[in-house]
Amino acid sequence: MKKHYKGIFFFIGLAGIVWLALKANPDKVDWQEYFTPKLLLLLGGLLALWALIYAIHARAFRLVMGEAGAGISRISLYRLCMTGFALNNVTPAGLVGGEPYRILELKKYMTTEKATSSTISFSLMYVIGHVLLWLTGALLYFFMGCPGEKFVTILLIVSALILLAICIYFFAFRHKALVTPAFHFFSKLPLVGKKAKAIAEKRAELFTEVDRCYAEFHGDKRTVYKVILLEYGARLLEGMEYFLIFLYLGTNVHISGAILILSLASLIGNLLFMVPMQAGTREGGMAIALDILGISSETGLMGGLIYRIRDLICTTAGILLILTTRKKKEKREDSKPAQ
Repeated sequence: MKKHYKGIFFFIGLAGIVWLALKANPDKVDWQEYFTPKLLLLLGGLLALWALIYAIHARAFRLVMGEAGAGISRISLYRLCMTGFALNNVTPAGLVGGEPYRILELKKYMTTEKATSSTISFSLMYVIGHVLLWLTGALLYFFMGCPGEKFVTILLIVSALILLAICIYFFAFRHKALVTPAFHFFSKLPLVGKKAKAIAEKRAELFTEVDRCYAEFHGDKRTVYKVILLEYGARLLEGMEYFLIFLYLGTNVHISGAILILSLASLIGNLLFMVPMQAGTREGGMAIALDILGISSETGLMGGLIYRIRDLICTTAGILLILTTRKKKEKREDSKPAQ
């Protein structure tokens, strides 16, 4: 990505943080009241919650891989999920970081085609889980009587219609090929068309096999629905994080309110997906949800800070796992006797 585009998206993210800070009055926040030993207990609870969420993702990934993943230990699969999400978190455009890494790691256990199709299918299930979360947030908002500003209501109505169309399209055509049609589509676009066509022609055999593996998994309806339920359940569990955070801050937020906060924060953050770690964009979505629920901006500022601390810990842990794994691999290679 060109430097000036990075700068633009950085300032978009920064604007979200500034917006939340301006709506709040930091002088009114009693920082000593919140930064107590109890905060460490809260962070411990949130990390335990995320340990469970990663385990659910790992189980979903195992189901996606089928028999091809039988040789992967649970610990290795758990680590692969955690490291992949950490890379996605720090990479602009999200999936361009973690997914290639997962494919490379899976190639140790299965063919390149199966590793690629499994990663694509899991990423798609992950996205569908997000889509269902956003639809849930929109429905909760409508059930509340659309209490937000007019532009928020319009945004959610338009988003809900688009998300519903995505769900209908997915469930109607999920068993079709994915990679070959995608490159066929890109080959017709200006600027990238020639390059996409050249890649499609060069990798035609690989793409055909990847699409075959992809269609094989998506033809198993029972497994597909199991994975979707697991991914959707993981999204709902993430709502528990906001529930626990605002409970700690002394604000009585119902679990439905916590899911609404999560869905809006996630929706706005993913609309501006080019911002690494959704810095500021998630806070902007959270600020909208806080207005709807009548939560003070000062409480929201503290809640956003706690969320970022937990997010930073998980992301750092994932990156450290990548580095330590790489060092162990280099040591093993160095210790091999010369041929």
